[in-house]
Parts: sequence; structure tokens; C-alpha cells
Amino acid sequence: MSNAQFLSSSFVSRKFIGKIQTAESVRISVKQDISQVLSVGVESCVNSYEATHGEASFYGKTNVRFTYTDGTSVLSSNYNADFTASIQSDLLDTDSKLTFDVVTVDSKVDTNANTATLTILLEITAYAYVTETTPYLAGGEDIFTQKDSVETLQSAEIVTIPFVVDEELTATRDIGSVLIAESSLCAMEYTNLNGILHLMGEASVRLTYVSDGEIVTDTLPFVFDRELEATDAMNDCQLKVRLVAKNTKVRLNISEGDVNTAFTVEIAAVAVVDATKVGVTEIVTDAYGTACDFAFERKTVSTTLPCGSASARKQTVTSLQLDSGKTLMTAVNVGAVVTNCQSQERRALVEGIVYATLLFKTEAGTESEQLELPFSQTVDVDYLMPQCTSYANVTVVNFTVKETGGLQAEAELCITIDSERDVTYSVIVSCEEKPFDKTQLPAIEVCLAHRGETLWNLAKSLHMAEEDLVAVNPEITNPLEKDARIVVYNKI
Repeated sequence: MSNAQFLSSSFVSRKFIGKIQTAESVRISVKQDISQVLSVGVESCVNSYEATHGEASFYGKTNVRFTYTDGTSVLSSNYNADFTASIQSDLLDTDSKLTFDVVTVDSKVDTNANTATLTILLEITAYAYVTETTPYLAGGEDIFTQKDSVETLQSAEIVTIPFVVDEELTATRDIGSVLIAESSLCAMEYTNLNGILHLMGEASVRLTYVSDGEIVTDTLPFVFDRELEATDAMNDCQLKVRLVAKNTKVRLNISEGDVNTAFTVEIAAVAVVDATKVGVTEIVTDAYGTACDFAFERKTVSTTLPCGSASARKQTVTSLQLDSGKTLMTAVNVGAVVTNCQSQERRALVEGIVYATLLFKTEAGTESEQLELPFSQTVDVDYLMPQCTSYANVTVVNFTVKETGGLQAEAELCITIDSERDVTYSVIVSCEEKPFDKTQLPAIEVCLAHRGETLWNLAKSLHMAEEDLVAVNPEITNPLEKDARIVVYNKI
């Protein structure tokens, strides 16, 4: 008997779970009657989830920036709403680690006096790290094995760390009242050491306010440095960090009798961290015994390995027509969405749309127009191959619209690329012995081996150790360079 021995190993893969759409209704009441809705900005994110066998329920929050006119003035209101949804998949179990991308597909608003009812359609895409624990042949008594050292994703955790970015900033003009405060965050560098996630990044605040009766927008960038408490799950792991700005608050630093340009911004954000650990596993690919052959049952296992990551700053410029009788005031509710990310040789092609709401002054008052600017950019990524799958995250760090005969819109984008590839391996999960009577073999025999045969295949066919075969036939090459006669001493 060979007494085959088996070990168990975990193979982790990142899977696309599914995509759903969910609608939520938000009712906003303001002090003045709503004459016209100018813009609706929506930002949503998933805060938590519960995974069971075949299903995951998740809970999120939507931040709404609502801008309107009462017939004479431009006003705004912020509102937070909760949403819940669920997604089904046979891949899910209680140990699944999920991450979500949330995109606003559409928003409609109905008004009645001083009340606005918003219907928001969200598209939520879910991914999960799925762990499969599989027993596989590792060796045994009187068993010769051929092994292959392979890379596998051995563990994965998704950690969400809340943090706050606050900064004292100065506007270009006197701030009468704040209409909209928007922000974006980009992670430039991050390290995890001694239980501390050291995060360095760049923030950009777009402050739209009323100054001396005019609507003004300032874009104010600044760098930030934060130390966040890491978890044990992040130790000795490769990290992928994505920053999400959930809410932006502004506090005016008012000085009586002076021009009020100073303010403090407070950005409530989360760092979504994928903590993964890649290791090397030795897999037995073939085996034989000294007095038996084996009938194997094999199983294909999959794992997900990183291909490369990169970030880049890109500019996109578009010229637009300007209708006569309109004067541009500003752009609000600026953002971007990725529609396609394609892996190429050492670079990724990213396509998407930059969106904004333009506010115009006309003879009839204030009007708004939705703006969508398609973009297509490439980002260099070391080690990226076409067979990898790439994911892009795009943040608008600056956006300007100028009147130059028509309109010229310019967006500065921070594009982050993360890529991965799925790899499959065949492992032996069970084996049945096929013994034979070795006493029937002659003590010495000469076999004819053909050019191209490997030392492993020769030793396997003769049921002997490779080193024993080489000891008797020292001239043998691996693989054989020409046909040869092999001398065999059978141990009976």
C-alpha cells in the first residue's frame, strides 16, 4: 500500500457577483416655494452588508445636493437618505468578502409648492472574494511525485476605515452664503506599518457660493496626510486603497466688519482597503508508486492574482456651442463615471463620461443645462497583459468651463487602475491504486527509449526513482537528445 497523503489548501478568487438596479424615493421640504429645479447631485455608497448562503443584503446612504430657485434667488439644500437592497448568487456564503460600486443611473424630480420628491435609480455592482478549500495529493510512502510551485491568492479581506479630512481654506471673494460644497479625494501613497495605515493624498474642494449677488465657484486643491488605525487582517498583505468622499461640510470663519473669505472644510470619507496575501503552493501534478500505478480524480481550482496597478493625471478638453442670450455663471455637481476599461499590452484604455450641471443667467432668470463630456484615455501599467481584467476609478480633481466664443470645458482627471487575472490549476483530489506483481519482472532488462522522452516519464514507466535510473545510465539526458537503450535493475 502506498498510503497516499492529502493536504488541504485555500484557493481565493475575486468574482463578479452581479449587477442590480434599485430605486429610492427622497422627499425634501424647503422654506421657500420651488419655482425651478436647477440641479440635483447624488452620491451614494454602501456602508455595510450581511452575506449568507446564496444572498447578500447591503445597506447604504445617499447624499443629495439640491439646487433650486424661488423665482428671485438661487438656493440649495442637502439631504441624506438610507437605502437597502440585496443580491443573489450561488457563489456567496457567510465567509464571502464583498465590495460594491454604486452609480446613479437616473434621477427625476417632481415639485409641489415647497416640496420636492426625488426618484433616484441606482446601479449597484457587487464583487466578492470567494474561498474554496480543496484537499489535494501531497505525497505518501513509496510514492514518487512531480510537483509544480504555483502562485495562489491565499487570503483576502475588505476593510472599511472611516476618517475625516479637515482644512482651513480661503475663497477668492467674500462669501455671502454657501450653495454647494463638493469634494474629491485621491490616494497618492499609502503604507501599512506597525498597525498604522499611513495615507497621503490630494483633496479638491469645489465651493459654490453667493458673493455680492453673483454666483462664484472656487476650486481649492490641497494635500493631506492621515494616520489610520489598521486591522490585524491587513498585516503582511498587499493593499489596494480606494477613497470615497461621503459628505462635505463647510463652516465659515466669520469676522465682523471684515471680508469673509476664510472657511473650514470637513470631508467625511472612508478608505476601502482590499488586503490580499499571495503565496506559493506546491501542487502534485503526477505520481506513481514502486509497485503500483494510480487512477487519479482531478479537480480544477481557480485563483485571482494581481497583474499591476498605476495612477495617472489626464486632461480632457471639449469645445461646446453657447446659445445666444445665455451667460455662463458656473458649473456644479461635477463627477465622472467609467463606462469601459480595457487591458492592453502594458497599458489600459479607459473610457467614460465627465458630467456637470451648467448654470446660466438669462433674461428670464437662472437656467441650468446638463453636460456630458465623453473621454478616452490610456494609462501606462507595468506588467499588464491583454488577458488581464482591469478596473478603473476616475476622480475629477479640477473642472473649468470658459466662454471663448463658444464654451470650452476642461477636466483634470485622476485615473487609478487595478488589474488582475484568473488562473486555474488542476489538482489531484483522490487516487486509486492499481497494483501489479513486480516479482514477474526480470532482474535486469534493457529498454528502448525514444528521443524527446523526459526523465520523469521514463522513471514512471519503469516504476523506479529518477536518481536510480540516472545512477545506472549516467549518460542519459533530460529530455533524451536521441534514441537510447536504457539498462534497468529491477528491485524484486
